[in-house]
Amino acid sequence: MKSYYTLVLLVLFFVFGCTKGEPVDSEEFDQLQDTVSLLQRKLDHYVSMNMPIAFTAGLSRTIQNMGTKQIIVFNNVFTNVGNGYNPYSGHFTAPVRGVYAFFLVITNIPGYSCSVQLLRNGQFIGSLLAHSKENRNFLTSTLAVTAKLKKGDRVWVQNAYGFSPVEKMDGNNWSMFSGHLVGAY
Repeated sequence: MKSYYTLVLLVLFFVFGCTKGEPVDSEEFDQLQDTVSLLQRKLDHYVSMNMPIAFTAGLSRTIQNMGTKQIIVFNNVFTNVGNGYNPYSGHFTAPVRGVYAFFLVITNIPGYSCSVQLLRNGQFIGSLLAHSKENRNFLTSTLAVTAKLKKGDRVWVQNAYGFSPVEKMDGNNWSMFSGHLVGAY
């Protein structure tokens, strides 16, 4: 937090030092915006290097009937460094701009399908299907994705459509959602 206050002081010093209290023209304003953007990137990089961002959450209860576009809330949080994952909404919100790695594991209930998509701000970035026709086999599928996120972007898992009439996802932490910051840019 100390670095945040230092950044604010530097920006204020730069603004008032450069302008000498006089109005700024558009060229000076553009230069100030560039400087603030550069300082924000440096702060984000500092945060990513000194305050890691990572989460892992499991699904504690089996979902018996997944609805179309139902958001899957992985409610059993094992790790939430940086507090980017919300176990009540199922959303991860990027605290800094950067490249993130996400991992998704789903397990169906024998005899039923389970199909989900990974979304960034409502846009598709990956999908998974666990489907077995036999009543005795669990099937687990895994997805690994890297994505560029801006600060405030949200990532979540949802059933986008019904692959079969009834879809079921196994709980007891057999289905999990995880992610971490690879690096700010």
